[in-house]
Amino acid sequence: MNATVEVLDPRTDPEPSYWADLRRRAGLRADWAWEVLAVQAWCARTPQFVTVLHEAGRPCGVVSAAWVGSRTRRNRFVSSKRGGRLGGLDVRAPGTSSLPGWWFAAAESDGGCRELLTEYVPMMREVLGRGLRALLLRQVPAGGLSAVDGRFRLVRETESVAVLRTDTFGERQDWMATLAKKRRQNLRKIFRTVDEDETLDVRVTPGSEVEPARVAELVRYNESKHHDVPIVPLPQFVGYLERLLRQPDVFVLRYLDRGSGRLLAIATILDDPEWPVMRTWSALPVELGGRSNLYFHFYGESVRWSIESGKSGVILGKKMAETKRTLGAELIPQYAAAVPLP
Repeated sequence: MNATVEVLDPRTDPEPSYWADLRRRAGLRADWAWEVLAVQAWCARTPQFVTVLHEAGRPCGVVSAAWVGSRTRRNRFVSSKRGGRLGGLDVRAPGTSSLPGWWFAAAESDGGCRELLTEYVPMMREVLGRGLRALLLRQVPAGGLSAVDGRFRLVRETESVAVLRTDTFGERQDWMATLAKKRRQNLRKIFRTVDEDETLDVRVTPGSEVEPARVAELVRYNESKHHDVPIVPLPQFVGYLERLLRQPDVFVLRYLDRGSGRLLAIATILDDPEWPVMRTWSALPVELGGRSNLYFHFYGESVRWSIESGKSGVILGKKMAETKRTLGAELIPQYAAAVPLP
């Protein structure tokens, strides 16, 4: 590949004229919308780079990465363009851990890992200088292991991504028939209880119809449970959610109390013609007025919506892997690779 590189900072660089077309070609979901990237970059701990590779006057690759330097702190927000003289690039998707943070038009069975090392890294060394000492790749597929493995490199399996194919079903009942008897009986009871509850309004709506502040308040109940990473993720800021939810390819599965109008549970959906991502789930705790078992009802509604929308299936993401497996999901192994750059 004889490519040129364009390194963009969404905080200060305007949306490129080719961005909408690139998103369509690459299948980049709503979290890659430029206004969403911009507000996320302003709310981040470290600078966020969007690197676009061009060949023959047309984008042929894109990579999202965060600069991680020695000054990174748990409660520190981005304040500079480089973030420190020495550091590395954390290559990750901007809004979901279910997908990789890169796309290459010429990617083969390795998922573009070869291009990351042979094209992306040399170009970023030219832009950032010799202070770029390492690369952390997340969501490396099994097919990419041979490309990222090597001397002094650390490759480890991480959490699998749960994927549930639905295009083989004609209705939700067909999916349930494939599950174990105990799970099927439990789901039927949950679906019947929720469906017969006249105080609940359950529906999938465009994200623009939901108030971002209410979503942010609810989502934080779920985020408070997951403190199992070295640097706890920042909460979902209202400004970020406002821009994400108003994207035309974002939907919301929401549970509303008809009487009070209170939002009881929500799942945000990053839509895609074939494989939408169930990005975020959160529910009001039962002790605060929430309803029990909505988490399992959410899976049934996801399957129903996917079937009725003619999708290939849904990407259910990480966490609760065993539970998702019992609901018919396939667990796709994922890996992370730490690559030193001498």
